[in-house]
Amino acid sequence: MKSILRKPPIGHLENIGYKILDIRTEQELRVSFLNQPLMPYIGAKLTSISSGKANIEVAYDKNITQQHGLFHGGISGAIADNAAGFAAMTLMGKEKEPLTIEFKINFLNIANGEKLIAEAVILQGGRSIFHGESKVYTIKDKNKILTASALVTIKATTKVSETLC
Repeated sequence: MKSILRKPPIGHLENIGYKILDIRTEQELRVSFLNQPLMPYIGAKLTSISSGKANIEVAYDKNITQQHGLFHGGISGAIADNAAGFAAMTLMGKEKEPLTIEFKINFLNIANGEKLIAEAVILQGGRSIFHGESKVYTIKDKNKILTASALVTIKATTKVSETLC
């Protein structure tokens, strides 16, 4: 299968001796996404993935809102974190897995649209630590409104078996 890795992200990993020998395919990344019980449970979809980037969308459902009918902040946080993790995963060899070691989110606007979109990009990457940014938007009446911004630090860890219980 064809690798989705095209070139190193911002940070130019080739300049620090970073070598990727065995990259996951897009299909492998999508299977990994679906192996997380939380994402299908909340209705999230991995809508795009490429070298150092990933987007996740979730449609409005009253079961993932807070008491005022807005998307719960935890949903915004979950897709922001996960999008950054998958963006980092595109830059890791098959023997590594992303693990968030630090996460900060700022809520900038109310999330009361038809869906949320988390767009993540890796800002800087190294051999084991990746710094990413996720922006979460709500789509309301065809308008894209920035509702949250997150900074995510991800560590490349030893791969663990991925099996559903």
